[in-house]
Amino acid sequence: MTINIADNSPRVSYSVAQGVTQTSFTVSFEFFDNDDLNVYVDGTLKTLTTDYTVTGGDGSTGTVTISVTGASGGSTVVITRDIDLERTTDFPASGAFNIATLNTELDRIIAIAADLDDRAARALQLTDFDVAAGLTLPVVDDRKGRVLGFNAVTGAVEAGPSIADTESLANVSADIALLADIQDGTIATNTITTVSSVSSEVATLGAISTDITTVSGISANVTTVSGISANVTTVASVSSEVATLAPISTDITTVSSNNTNVTTVATNINAVNTVASNISNINTVANDLLEVVSEIETVANDLNEATSEIEVVANNIANVNTVGTISGNVTTVAGISADVTAVAADASDIGVVATNIVNVNAVGGISGNVTTVAGISSDVTTVAGISADISTVANTDLTAVISNASNISTVGTNISSVNTVATNISSVTNVSNNISSVNSFSN
Repeated sequence: MTINIADNSPRVSYSVAQGVTQTSFTVSFEFFDNDDLNVYVDGTLKTLTTDYTVTGGDGSTGTVTISVTGASGGSTVVITRDIDLERTTDFPASGAFNIATLNTELDRIIAIAADLDDRAARALQLTDFDVAAGLTLPVVDDRKGRVLGFNAVTGAVEAGPSIADTESLANVSADIALLADIQDGTIATNTITTVSSVSSEVATLGAISTDITTVSGISANVTTVSGISANVTTVASVSSEVATLAPISTDITTVSSNNTNVTTVATNINAVNTVASNISNINTVANDLLEVVSEIETVANDLNEATSEIEVVANNIANVNTVGTISGNVTTVAGISADVTAVAADASDIGVVATNIVNVNAVGGISGNVTTVAGISSDVTTVAGISADISTVANTDLTAVISNASNISTVGTNISSVNTVATNISSVTNVSNNISSVNSFSN
């Protein structure tokens, strides 16, 4: 028989749909021995006899029998020919010889040529019209650990960048793609360009990237701060008073249940100072209360007014605590002025902050006040310890505290006297319960 190279492509491919099973595959090209064939299923070379059987051949076409069930998305079966490069017949130097054997030998030679032609067609090669260029690989020591490259001028093969460098680039390819999405609008329109316009602020953020993570964890508090930014401004203007109150946060918590009385105490602070300076006498009066009940009741009625004022301060401690929490959050918010490079490691946290960007911008509008509050960060830390009281008091209570800022300042100025009264609160209570007697005694 004759073999036409044009009709003798030593390769055939079949597609098997997902879930479909096919067991017979036609070999459309001539082959001679069963092991002349290579059978691949989804890129995996199968083994003759173990995985498949062959019929036909001996210079003709044939069939491969193998059970293939299409995988997810379908499977591909490829059959190629690879005849051993050898001569199997030696003809005599004279006399008759077998024409059939000669034809078979010639057929094998043509088939081998077809196999080599198939391999050459699938190899890296220059086009016929391309200029001459060397495709010889660099020596082994020069190409070790490097990718294949082509000279920028001659196009000749040369050793490219190191594999380690290309792998490093591959490792950040996701980040590069993310940056591209951020800039081209896939995620947020021209975000990188926008950040560039505030590069000085971004540089400030670099040193406090850890604070950004903290802000992310308290984004709800940032939102709350944004809603009461005017109050933050007011608190900043009385920061010295806040510093005075911080060391007595426990006393403020106790006083928090007497909010309305604080204003009264502030109004009568001179009387409170007088009481404080005579606290030992009050203790004596309290100890002798059973004997002079009628007189102490009068004094107690007067003292009750001072007590109610102290209670006003105590009732507003939650508001003071709220301010303290705001100061902490404001300090943390200052941390989101971090450098983009430092912030990159906190991408997930930045996403949380970004969700609350309107609130963050609101806080930014009171940056001067934030700076003032930052100056009392240690006091803010103390105030933060009474956050439960802050949660109890609503924003309207905070406004009430702010409206009484001058009274709080007065109390702060006379804090030693208030502490003296607080230390002797049981005696004050006794006097209060018998104020009518104290008044009589006073008269």
